[in-house]
Amino acid sequence: MIPQIKKILYATDLTKNSAYAFFYAVDMAKKHNASIVILHAIEPISPRIYTEGAGIRIEEALNKSKKQERVDDIEEIKKNLQEFCRKTEAQIGSPCVQLVTEIFIPIGHPVEEILK
Repeated sequence: MIPQIKKILYATDLTKNSAYAFFYAVDMAKKHNASIVILHAIEPISPRIYTEGAGIRIEEALNKSKKQERVDDIEEIKKNLQEFCRKTEAQIGSPCVQLVTEIFIPIGHPVEEILK
């Protein structure tokens, strides 16, 4: 017996080529009545960049920057999602955006975050 596909993980690096993988994810989700979960991992900041005297201030600034990067990435994913869906719906019909149930943007090494 073949297991039923309920969720599809779409891990993206937000490049143009990732649109092809999204098209495939949408097609599979529609065929199997499944949902899509989007994941885009942000690389962590290397501890080597901190200096002794200003380390705390640099760390705070970098953490603030990473939080803003996550907000910006979520907006970029939503914008890309709408664009991908517009193109996808022209080829395979609607709905597309409704298939996406969650968007995760963790800070961590992409391979490790995908495996989690």
